[in-house]
Amino acid sequence: MSANVDLVAHFRAMEALVEAEPEGINIEIARGVFMMSPRPRFRHTVVHVNLGAALIRAFGGADGEKSPDWVFASEPEIRSETAFSRLIPDLAGWRRSAGGWPNPDENPIALVPEWVGKILSPSTESYDRGDKKDAYGLMGVGWLWLVDSEGRRLETFTNIRGKMVAGPTFEGKSIASAPPFESLAFSLPDLFIGT
Repeated sequence: MSANVDLVAHFRAMEALVEAEPEGINIEIARGVFMMSPRPRFRHTVVHVNLGAALIRAFGGADGEKSPDWVFASEPEIRSETAFSRLIPDLAGWRRSAGGWPNPDENPIALVPEWVGKILSPSTESYDRGDKKDAYGLMGVGWLWLVDSEGRRLETFTNIRGKMVAGPTFEGKSIASAPPFESLAFSLPDLFIGT
């Protein structure tokens, strides 16, 4: 029990360092590993916006006619003390019918998203595929999509007992359709700039 108390105290001390930094700096903690990352490149932000727009059109009630089950956020800060993690995914989605929506005034957000989308950057790719992916699994995120804007690829993962297990991968000119958004079939090249 004492070892766990020490780990929680260490995690909280790391969080104090995060909170001491000025806004606008991306600082994360994944399974107790501290990471600062640079602002993303233009290529990255285009994919981020295109994927978010496709999801909101399909599931976010953008047409005003339906009551949406999903709510999506760009770069929310999510926190899990049990996973010793405080992360900033590029995109995250919460489903009202599954676990509810987070409090819009809470930051960082304690309610774990159902889905997370991460656009890979060359400078942080090994971290995103390693500690950060593992942290999402431990937090209880149901699905993770990794989008490689350079390689023009979408890799999907499903949480099985706290581990992110690889699912379908889409590349080239394929039509992507993957959990939890199987009804959203989109042309993969539409996500990327210069297609």
